[in-house]
Amino acid sequence: MRRNRFWPRPAFTLVELLVVIAIIGILVGLLLPAVQAAREAARRMQCSNNVKQLGLAFHNYHDTFRNFPINGAWRSMPGAGGGGPAIANTGKSWPQMILPQIEQSNMFNQIDFRVGLQGTTPNILQNQIIANTVVPTFLCPSDGENGSGRLNNRSDLNINPPGSWAVTNYKACSGSNWNAGLAAWNPVSAPGGRNGGNPDGLNAGNGILCSNQNGTNPVTRMRDLTDGTSNTYAIGEAMPSWTLWNWWYNPNAVTANCAQPLNNVLRRPRRLNDWPNNYSFASQHTGGGNFGLGDASVRFVSDSIDLVIYRAFATISAGEVVSSND
Repeated sequence: MRRNRFWPRPAFTLVELLVVIAIIGILVGLLLPAVQAAREAARRMQCSNNVKQLGLAFHNYHDTFRNFPINGAWRSMPGAGGGGPAIANTGKSWPQMILPQIEQSNMFNQIDFRVGLQGTTPNILQNQIIANTVVPTFLCPSDGENGSGRLNNRSDLNINPPGSWAVTNYKACSGSNWNAGLAAWNPVSAPGGRNGGNPDGLNAGNGILCSNQNGTNPVTRMRDLTDGTSNTYAIGEAMPSWTLWNWWYNPNAVTANCAQPLNNVLRRPRRLNDWPNNYSFASQHTGGGNFGLGDASVRFVSDSIDLVIYRAFATISAGEVVSSND
């Protein structure tokens, strides 16, 4: 029998369409957090790999030069600009030093270590270009606030216009001794080991590397890590957008301490020039951050870690009793 062409065709009602749309919305709402969690897990793994590469670079540098990368400046050097500018003009940072170890030899070879960053000579301008070059290994993919690797108005410069400079999400551990900032963050310096009893963790840290603005802190060798390489933080995560003291070319902007609790700076109002309270480690990863240890292993450290243990892992030779299970 031939069907009448005017016979009504089956179709969804408006209510049925709304129900289907609602169900799809619910399913998307359930799926989205899982997708975001998977993406963050991948970013965290990439960050961990970056820390691993930097840790291996420390060891490869040590194999070549018999010490870990140097980091420091001559703040009082005559004619260098005085104060912060002198640091930027005379400094050599550990990220500069390990460039050949992370497949950036061409960049390293273009740096003229005889001059600084202030001036208009060709060599100085070339150094400025290098200092503004983004190095992917120095960036955590989870940090959406790092300006894709460049931020303005960085520390220790007197250049007009100030321009932008390449930053880093990874800093070397200066230790746990610290005499600046909030009283609650000023621990009694461990009496033993390097710089025992010295509260100036900025220039005389009891960790693997410090700012060393006067060039007085000694180089660090593997044999100096008497607390154990697996019990010593070498590198940790940092947030460039929470402090002016973060750009990889400057030795005064590539170290952080464990006197201040992990991620504590993120729980306070953002004050970029509050250096006494933001020379610390912080991460965008939920619940903690990645740290590279002296043996080049990588560990995710919870930001609820006991502060005594956290500080103990920051020293290289203070004699605290901790284990890799803490």
